[in-house]
Amino acid sequence: MSRYKTISLGVGLAVMAALVPLTPSLSAQQFLPIQTHALNGGVYWVEGGVGSNSGVVIGKDGVIVIDAKQTPESGKAVMAEVAKLTPKPVTHVILTHSNLDHVDGLPGFPKGLTIIAQENCKQQMEHPRNNPQNIDLSGYIPTKTVAKKESMTIDGVRFVLLHWAPAHTSGDLIVYLPDQKIAFTGDITVMRLPYPLIHLEDEGSSAGWVESMKGIVALNADTYIPGHGGSQTTAELQQRMTNTAARREKIKELVAEHKSLEEIKKELGEPLAPPAGAGPGFPAFTEVVYKELSKSRS
Repeated sequence: MSRYKTISLGVGLAVMAALVPLTPSLSAQQFLPIQTHALNGGVYWVEGGVGSNSGVVIGKDGVIVIDAKQTPESGKAVMAEVAKLTPKPVTHVILTHSNLDHVDGLPGFPKGLTIIAQENCKQQMEHPRNNPQNIDLSGYIPTKTVAKKESMTIDGVRFVLLHWAPAHTSGDLIVYLPDQKIAFTGDITVMRLPYPLIHLEDEGSSAGWVESMKGIVALNADTYIPGHGGSQTTAELQQRMTNTAARREKIKELVAEHKSLEEIKKELGEPLAPPAGAGPGFPAFTEVVYKELSKSRS
């Protein structure tokens, strides 16, 4: 899947069959092994296990992990991969957003870490709705939050943490390493569906998604690592943004003509049922835009 060297291959758990399951059960998910891929400058990304991709950044004396996967067991699997790379301890975890497949693996990490997230992500993690697996996250709530943009050096490594607007959720955070030109983008850039998955229940926004993608593309990173799937290029993300913005404008035109959601879907040639992969209860992109624009019109 990756054009980068595979460092290690362990006995993994499960990759998400959808972006975020709504039930605690993992039995229906497809299983793939944990794999760690080298990027550059002491940066790696870990796929497989249950939940999202994770990033690993090796600093002078410690390790910074980006996203913690979905189960404590997969969190421990990430820790085991880190131990294969370096004897240095994990000291920080940076979260790209609050979805359970990115945060519920935190109990597999040691307590006492510095956990960094966008301020809305912290609020969402504290909401019972966002913990359907009943994972005990006490001791793993973010200890430092970011509002919009913050540059920091952690253990000798430069990071730029960025939030432009609500997109996939209202608490998205892009993790950019300017020296390595690598960006970890969470689920904003995931391409499993024709158009982005927006979580309205977490105050995501299609307009904010377009704004955020403009910021992400402007980074012009050499490598983008999404929350799910393989590495991406600026050109791929530019095309995704262009297609999505055009689709949103078309839906906007139809809403202005007072078309119903069903009429809009028919005109766009979309099935009335949600697309496979969106997960039960998650509205498709057209429905998200329709709800946003209909609400603003009323």
